[in-house]
Amino acid sequence: MSTSQKGWKDSNWYISLSGFWKEYRKHRIGLIGIFIMSIFFGMAIFAPQLATHDPTPQAKVAPEYLAPSWLSVFDSSGVVTGDYLDDPFINEEPNMGTNGTSGEFSVLHQPIDDLNNESYVNLTWSHTPGTQLDFIGVDPDHIMPDYTDMVYFDQIVTWPWNNRPSDVNMSFSYAAELTGDFANESISGNLMFRIYLWIIDSSGEWTRLYESRELNYRDYVQEKPVSLNYFSIIDIFDGMISTNGTQQEDPSDELTIRIGLAPTFRFESHDGGHPWQDFSGSVEIKVTQLKMIAYGEYFGLLGTTNWGADAWSQLIYGSRISIMIGILATSIATAVGVIVGMVAGYFGGKIDEVLMRVVDFLLVIPGLPLMMVLAAFLGASIQNIIIVIAILGWTGTSRLIRSQVLAEKNKAYVESARAIGASDTYIMFRHILPNVTPILFANITLGVVGAILSEAGLSFLGLTDPEDPSWGRMLADARTGGAFSTGAWWVVLFPGLMITLLSLSFTFVGHTLDQVLNPRLRER
Repeated sequence: MSTSQKGWKDSNWYISLSGFWKEYRKHRIGLIGIFIMSIFFGMAIFAPQLATHDPTPQAKVAPEYLAPSWLSVFDSSGVVTGDYLDDPFINEEPNMGTNGTSGEFSVLHQPIDDLNNESYVNLTWSHTPGTQLDFIGVDPDHIMPDYTDMVYFDQIVTWPWNNRPSDVNMSFSYAAELTGDFANESISGNLMFRIYLWIIDSSGEWTRLYESRELNYRDYVQEKPVSLNYFSIIDIFDGMISTNGTQQEDPSDELTIRIGLAPTFRFESHDGGHPWQDFSGSVEIKVTQLKMIAYGEYFGLLGTTNWGADAWSQLIYGSRISIMIGILATSIATAVGVIVGMVAGYFGGKIDEVLMRVVDFLLVIPGLPLMMVLAAFLGASIQNIIIVIAILGWTGTSRLIRSQVLAEKNKAYVESARAIGASDTYIMFRHILPNVTPILFANITLGVVGAILSEAGLSFLGLTDPEDPSWGRMLADARTGGAFSTGAWWVVLFPGLMITLLSLSFTFVGHTLDQVLNPRLRER
């Protein structure tokens, strides 16, 4: 061992910490408290990495009160909500193809190229002057384009459930541009191209979900949402559901999502009847994203709330709110309580009388109603909630410190400090405070518990910011959203469990600190 290492290991602070830890680890309940507390601190620190969705209570991601996905193991036909496209950002080359013989088509996948920092599939519909297109007429069922001349790409989706989803939302993002003669403004105003979105089941039945009214030729990416109606969901998914567990209409569990680009009948002529076939050019779309969210009875790790928000993400971020408010409010309350207790105990007399009467007045007033009034008056924000809790949290600390200072101020070391001319401030904070600090640590940890419970209570009563994802807010939303009547137990059990466990962890640590640092308890 080097001299420097031996030196700091022989220092007073190292010896004190080593002795404290040797005594602390003898108490199993204290070690359990530290373990639970470290889990919650880890949740708070790594919340952005652990959360799966926006933690805002009103950020809807699915229908309300969907059960946690792990409960689906007890429901063989239950559908778990999720994105069933393996490659929504189209990083891998999809299946591509063309229809028709009159046009020149080219399909190019760009897996590395960048458009707004995204990969894309490039579909190009090009035309050579004099080429006649294959017009098949307007489809009365509004499924197929007016021309067979089309360029498209496919994405395959496997449906693993023996039930149809309750709802399906899709979207795709694309940018479009014109080249050649088609880029001429006098011609482009008459161009009629449309983007189509179909789902083709394994039996070959087509269901058209989207047809653009007019193609916007813009070089920036735009997103088009597509929501399936009830009848489309039946047409697409009922054929994939087995009858009596043995037969199903579709031969496999695969769906083909097809995006196509094709001209329409109104593109037959332009400007006074001149045939558009006399021009050469191309229409190009770059598709950057294709999503398919199917909603079932289950969602995520902890289901959804009454707003349809992700309960897991709120639970994770709720640890940040509780820990931050608990520690900051207790720190402010402890600082105020220490100062008031030190001044009252050291100076005594009228100063002590006035300060203690203020403390008695605050202790007589019921805490929760006063906090409700202050929270409503100051406004619903985290800063104001911390102030409200701190205003009522310092009284117990001040009385504890005062009693300790009364016992310490007449001891010999204080008299010696006065004799050599030390100021009152120096004596209080340099000599007396270090001797009353050990008993203060246990009081601080127990004060954090009170602050956490106070924040949860104010949130439950709706006196905190509704945008803050706290555990108390989750319980309040569960109460007002009818979670008890609908049986959505997960939005009640888990927030309550988190409040209980975090409070217990601080209580365990505080109890152990009191046993280790309190001389009277240590003697027992």
